[in-house]
Amino acid sequence: MRTYKGLRVFEGYALGKLKVYETLKVEKIVGIGMDEEFKRFEQAREETIQALDKSFMETLSKLGEEEAQLFETHKLMAEDLDFEDAVKAELMGNVSAEYAVLRAGEELATMFSSMDDAYMKERANDVKEVANRIVSFLKKEDKGFNLTEPSIIICDDLPSSELMKLDKNLILGIIFVKGGANSHVSILTRMLEIPAICSIEDLEVTKDLDGEYSILDASGAQLLIGPEMKSITLYAQKKKEYEDNKERLKAFKGKPTLTKDGKKTMIYSNIASSFEAENAIKNDSEGIGLFRSEFIYLDSKDYPTEDEQFEHYKRVVEEMKGKEVIIRTLDIGADKKIDYFDLPEEENPALGFRSIRICLKRPEIFATQLQALYRASHYGNLAVMIPMIISESEIDFVHEMCDLAKDNLRKRGLPFNEKMKIGIMVETPSAAIMSDVFAKKVDFFSIGTNDLSQYTLAIDRVNPNLTANFNPRHRSICRFIKMVCENAHQEGITVGICGELARDEIMLPFFLKIGIDELSVSPAYTLSLREQISKIDTNDVDVDKYIY
Repeated sequence: MRTYKGLRVFEGYALGKLKVYETLKVEKIVGIGMDEEFKRFEQAREETIQALDKSFMETLSKLGEEEAQLFETHKLMAEDLDFEDAVKAELMGNVSAEYAVLRAGEELATMFSSMDDAYMKERANDVKEVANRIVSFLKKEDKGFNLTEPSIIICDDLPSSELMKLDKNLILGIIFVKGGANSHVSILTRMLEIPAICSIEDLEVTKDLDGEYSILDASGAQLLIGPEMKSITLYAQKKKEYEDNKERLKAFKGKPTLTKDGKKTMIYSNIASSFEAENAIKNDSEGIGLFRSEFIYLDSKDYPTEDEQFEHYKRVVEEMKGKEVIIRTLDIGADKKIDYFDLPEEENPALGFRSIRICLKRPEIFATQLQALYRASHYGNLAVMIPMIISESEIDFVHEMCDLAKDNLRKRGLPFNEKMKIGIMVETPSAAIMSDVFAKKVDFFSIGTNDLSQYTLAIDRVNPNLTANFNPRHRSICRFIKMVCENAHQEGITVGICGELARDEIMLPFFLKIGIDELSVSPAYTLSLREQISKIDTNDVDVDKYIY
């Protein structure tokens, strides 16, 4: 038995035969002339665009507009003049169109990979995928990849278009050996709730893996090839327990979120697209606690217009049918860089020019977003949350900008909710310490425990050398959370938790005891969290244990 470790894309278990998806291989050969090879490229590109249009319609009907948009993005990449120029440059070396397209794709992918932002790095995979699709048509090999029996797909990386064409009933799980957790195909895999892992070292995808009986333990982020009967029996039982538990949790649908002693809280969802709003509804989320609006900016080649943003926000609030939707204003900077923002290079971007600080310097960007948000507030229960607030003057600035946005919409005769709630994220020690003052100026708090933990402890939470030192349950953090909760309630406003700590089994009793009003988690964890809460009696919780 060979065991390999990776990173989890979506949890679950799969037992069955591996099905290899092979990446296209192209050799460098002499072409039939630059003009003729370019004509071949143009024909293949046109066939690719037609195929992408078909994938768009298929995905639109199965998953919704947000996820289908990926294929529109791929179409733009195929039509991009920079890509075309890169192909022409390669063809000048008297090579085949296949080789020129592949090399052009690799060059653009390298450019994306060199960017600091993790999200933009993942776009390198999209460029490669588009290039591979064109090469498939050039080689007349776009027959697709099919499953004839239930299988675990193993690949270096799988094109999103191939995933969407497959019969999902035959996909037991997916192993993306070289793929990343934030690639579009990984996001689609999570949306489809397929057990999957990625980023596996020391494993080469070769044809001889085809048909090998294997175990995919996506919950534990590992792959077992050629397992012994003992392991097969063990994981068959784990798979049954996992699936039985998912079925059992359905009993919590439609029920209020109550502790054993009758204390009520709310479970909201963290999302980044309107399709995830569908997942939130499917899992019986009571609202959206964090809609990451920066992904609208990350998915755009230029500043998204007011109308473009409005359509995104409107779609989500309408999808949630009256349930509260909290949208975080742009959280750009730090680990999320966008070329067209032209942000300065910084030695310590986590402490630098980001979020509200960008809005202060460039209020026109903030104004556009606020106007789009206020317009969307007319169509549902929308609230807005401002990240990285550290001072009263910043809150005053936000209110001034909100007033200007409302004045602008009144002059244009557009409807909006005059009383749309404006809240802030509490994610810095300064915001926690000043929460008694801030609570008088805003409508709600949401504690971002990820950043609050790293700023309080002065530890980079993604630094592998400091993993053992990073303790988000540290007493100082618990004291901050308790203080923020008390100050919020003193002024009659609500307070939520929207970081990774929201579903932490050890911290959960503490949150419920001090009166946190709302916990926001990934949609898939809604029902399991509701079950956990139902077993807790807050009368038995000792708060001192967490803060002293």
